[in-house]
Amino acid sequence: MTRRDPYSRTVVRLPERDLAELVLELAAPLLERLGPVPAVDDARAVVALAVSFWNASVLASKLWGAPRVKELNALKKRMRGRAAAREDAATFDLLAERWRDHWLDPRLVESWTYEPDGAGAPRLVCTMGLPEGVRAEVPPPAEKRVAIGGKFLDEVQISQGGNTSLSFPVDRHRGVVGEDGTATVYAMMPSALKLFAEGRLPRVDGDAVDVAIGGRKLGPMVLTEVRCGGENYRHDIAVLIFRRPGAEGGAST
Repeated sequence: MTRRDPYSRTVVRLPERDLAELVLELAAPLLERLGPVPAVDDARAVVALAVSFWNASVLASKLWGAPRVKELNALKKRMRGRAAAREDAATFDLLAERWRDHWLDPRLVESWTYEPDGAGAPRLVCTMGLPEGVRAEVPPPAEKRVAIGGKFLDEVQISQGGNTSLSFPVDRHRGVVGEDGTATVYAMMPSALKLFAEGRLPRVDGDAVDVAIGGRKLGPMVLTEVRCGGENYRHDIAVLIFRRPGAEGGAST
């Protein structure tokens, strides 16, 4: 999620996956070219290139305020310019293609080491930084969140065109678990529609889906009823009724 705070800083929620893991994922095809047991120095050179490309791409992104394209342009000139080897140009294009999976990640690699661990296997360790004017948002505690199909409702983003999106904070969604195990989720209507469009929220009486309320994982549950309303009969709230597979209960839309 990306938004502006009152002091004109870009506030982002950081991805959960480890930064070092993603850098290695970016560099994976280049490391594979070195063979099953590459020399540490050769592997370290590949990691250095991946880190340089990662940082340059983050800094050049328009998502994080004023883009800084100097580093990416210099790297492109070195690898795809007239004096560049064909192999370098292919490597640049490969990294650019693989970067598309990470274009929403604002993290920079401030420093890194690539050394053998206690078992002798090389391990990448990164320290993280953020572009100037970007601040990390700390996710809400699990006990305040609701998730459907593995997606927290406060993290659902609805496109508004271009690079802008809309999301609703954690206090706009809530869930209740009844004594019979029935789960009632009060979700903002756009968030519910987005989950349905993504296939995370199945149709009524369809496949079971994982539901979590307040940090409590309820397991697979079947959506049995959808209502429009909630408190004060607000029409921007979707009331989603989930029951355990095989439990009695009617279904209506």
